[in-house]
Amino acid sequence: MDYILSVSIILLASLITGKIFTKISLPPVVGQLIAGVIIGPAILNIVKPTNLISSLAELGVILLMFIAGLESDLKLLKKYFKPSIVVAIMGIIFPVVGIFYTSKLFALSNIESLFIGVIFAATSVSISVAVLKNMNALSTKQGVTILGAAVADDILSILLLSIVITFTSGSSVQGNPNIFLLILMQIGFFIFVWILFILVKQFKIKLAPELAPIVGLIVCLSLSALAEHVRISAITGAFFAGILVGQTNYKESVNRQTNQFGNLLFIPIFFVNVGLNMNISGIITNSSLFIILSIVAVLTKFLGAYLGSRFFKFNRLSATEIGVGMISRGEVGLIIADIGLKNNLISDNYYSTIIASIILTTIMAPLLLKPIVMKIKQI
Repeated sequence: MDYILSVSIILLASLITGKIFTKISLPPVVGQLIAGVIIGPAILNIVKPTNLISSLAELGVILLMFIAGLESDLKLLKKYFKPSIVVAIMGIIFPVVGIFYTSKLFALSNIESLFIGVIFAATSVSISVAVLKNMNALSTKQGVTILGAAVADDILSILLLSIVITFTSGSSVQGNPNIFLLILMQIGFFIFVWILFILVKQFKIKLAPELAPIVGLIVCLSLSALAEHVRISAITGAFFAGILVGQTNYKESVNRQTNQFGNLLFIPIFFVNVGLNMNISGIITNSSLFIILSIVAVLTKFLGAYLGSRFFKFNRLSATEIGVGMISRGEVGLIIADIGLKNNLISDNYYSTIIASIILTTIMAPLLLKPIVMKIKQI
């Protein structure tokens, strides 16, 4: 029964810190992330990360990205497709190169340095989505570019992860398919999603109003599961599911009920769970690596995304919003780090330091993003 108490404490801490941070004009999501750090092993050690909490948190981020898809403007996503791809690519190249040479300075091996670079190549859009959604800035050109770039970033990072694992291990590891088969499977996934879009546009789906939210949720979870099966993150499947359901006449009712359902339990657990993974020992043991890794992680992702945006004529302030919006590594970084540990691509000595750095970037992103969005709105 301990898990019931843990969930209760998580929700209470999330509620209190969210309200406090709202009162002081900071994103409530930052309060929820910090709540996890406070009640978790890093400070009070009241709640420990468990498989159950992680599973509930995964459902939370899936629902969050489903909502983001529902609220996205498909025309704007198409319009800003090219800048999104360029932002994603440059936002991967800069961190991989920067983190690789940073790790080499601390005498890490080539393989370990490369893999840490791959970890920090990832972007967790879910954190930025929460801030942009809270500020009604999700459908701006910057918000759409961040969304599109982060989804592309997710796909490219997972593909890069598979390539690194394949070539560093010499064979398939822990169920990872051959890289060429993996690419074919992922192409098949996007073809399947494209066919679904055609079918939704061709045939007007008629449902009883009370059935629409549950059918939408089934679509969300099914596409999330399918995406994971082809080694794409579940949040990408959820995002496309949201866009798909958003093309129907049931968009508003599905969005309203999913927001209520998700924010009641699963989404707060997701944000608090990120903070629960923080481990102070990782900061103390390798303090120099933690500080420099965090600085390089923030700067390289920001610069890559910023320069990619400027290439497509975004002004400096808009490009800054996109750069900051891509900083957060969140759950995607945590997942890749865990895969690296299991496959012996990073050592136990540095794992907790990397996790601490990932969480720091995750907390910094919404803190930096809100004032920039507010400044743009004032112009």
